[in-house]
Amino acid sequence: MKKWSENFNIPLPECVKCGTCCICASPSASYLTLLEKAAAGEDFARDFFSIFVPYKTVEEAKALYPTIIERSIKSSKIDGSKTKPEDLVFYKCRYYSKEKQCLIYEDRPELCRDFPGTPYVILGEECAYYNWAKECRKKYKDLMQELDNLKKYKKELDNLKYQQKAIKLNYQLKQIPEEYKFMWLCPSMSIVSPGKSWLKVY
Repeated sequence: MKKWSENFNIPLPECVKCGTCCICASPSASYLTLLEKAAAGEDFARDFFSIFVPYKTVEEAKALYPTIIERSIKSSKIDGSKTKPEDLVFYKCRYYSKEKQCLIYEDRPELCRDFPGTPYVILGEECAYYNWAKECRKKYKDLMQELDNLKKYKKELDNLKYQQKAIKLNYQLKQIPEEYKFMWLCPSMSIVSPGKSWLKVY
């Protein structure tokens, strides 16, 4: 999260403690994949299951945050999505009180302290990081477009260099008497030419 802000010079907002991330969490990995990672000792997965419990159904979560759930489902249907619609599971923190306070705030795991971590997390509009994420994504998209343009310019420049070489070669060919052109172009087939090709462009 800090790297995104530093790289794009976008100030980090201050959390307004809306609780969205506490009662409507959905990691990109499926439930079974997350369990396997936790069993294998991955810190994120183990920390996640230490505080989060899944909703019984998607509809139960949707009753609380319909917009986020609908956007998550829509995102999961896009080609290349890490999570399929049928694998979507939403979670709530067991330490988030009815008074909308974190009961372990001082001892909360790293994944909570680093949230959202990336601007490509689906956030609620009430979240302080919502506009921050939009701005980061826009700057990243602009950067990728600029890199694509630079690649195109490089390709055009390379093509221009080849054209210049071709023009120079054509000029050199015109300076050679007609009876010597074959020997100059195909020295290996000529008994009077040296072994190495004379066809060089500087």
